[in-house]
Amino acid sequence: MSYIVVSDVHLGSKLCNFDEFCSFLEWVLDLKGSPKKFHLKDGAVEIRSPERIILLGDILELWDPEDGDRDNVVKQCLRPLSLLSDLGCDKVYVMGNHDNAVSSYDEKIDYETLRNGTKLDIWNRHYPEEMGGMRIGDRSYYFLHGHQFDKAQSILTKVSKFLGETWDPLDWFNSQYNTSFTKNYWILSGVLSAALLIGWYLNRDLLASNFGYTALAALLFGFLIYSSLPAVVTKGQRRIYDIKKPKDKTARQILEEKFYQEQKDTITADVVVFGHTHFASSYQGEAGKKKLFINSGSWVGEDEEIDGKTRYSNTFIYIDAAGAHILRWKGGQVKPLESH
Repeated sequence: MSYIVVSDVHLGSKLCNFDEFCSFLEWVLDLKGSPKKFHLKDGAVEIRSPERIILLGDILELWDPEDGDRDNVVKQCLRPLSLLSDLGCDKVYVMGNHDNAVSSYDEKIDYETLRNGTKLDIWNRHYPEEMGGMRIGDRSYYFLHGHQFDKAQSILTKVSKFLGETWDPLDWFNSQYNTSFTKNYWILSGVLSAALLIGWYLNRDLLASNFGYTALAALLFGFLIYSSLPAVVTKGQRRIYDIKKPKDKTARQILEEKFYQEQKDTITADVVVFGHTHFASSYQGEAGKKKLFINSGSWVGEDEEIDGKTRYSNTFIYIDAAGAHILRWKGGQVKPLESH
């Protein structure tokens, strides 16, 4: 039994390494008849065609697509999704915070059978359902995107639990921006709403004595704001989010800086696999603690030195009975990073 795990591809974003991801999927397709070997210091590992590929969240960029336009997501996802559908293995899609809008299709396309007889499975927050995870070799594995460890996301989680459904205001603003009228006329709407507000202030005494004009002006102002504010939020959210999010943190930093709340952890699996922070890495925690945390990294940007550690791009995880391997896709070849 073997699994391949990828996360944080962010298809449709400006920084997505689209060509590299597509060439990687073509390589995975080729594994069907031709397993590949890569060498470690203490031996070699053979990568076989996976029985399951786990898409561990933020595969689509629905929060912050290029130019705020979700048409760019549609354009960029066609080829990767076609390649994924051709893979002779089941696909598990665990939603992240940037593609959580996919949850609205959960019941419509869950357990979809593709033309080659494989299944597409959609999971809202984690995989599998049991906190004990799923057995692969001698260990159990549990998969989640990782935004659950993000302090900035905690208020969204609390409100969502209270409402009984996912609450994501940034996704709402982006959805409103991606209506054709708002995309085409948001600047004009913003200018007109400002002019209307100034006009109301200069003529407030006259409007106060005429309810009809006041109501008409209020309705017009509301429509113009509704047609411009979503664009302002959508185009400005990236700067705000980059300040707040745990960007480019290793698995060790996530645990040591208390993004992961151990006292609230109900996961009993041996290994927790997550993404979200874009830093492929692992951490076992204090001596004597059994649980291993592995971050799957991302497919955006370039390799980068951060706090004395290299954050590699284009990374994935290969899991089989022998263990879990953090690998990177570089120049059409697989390069090993860590093995556990």
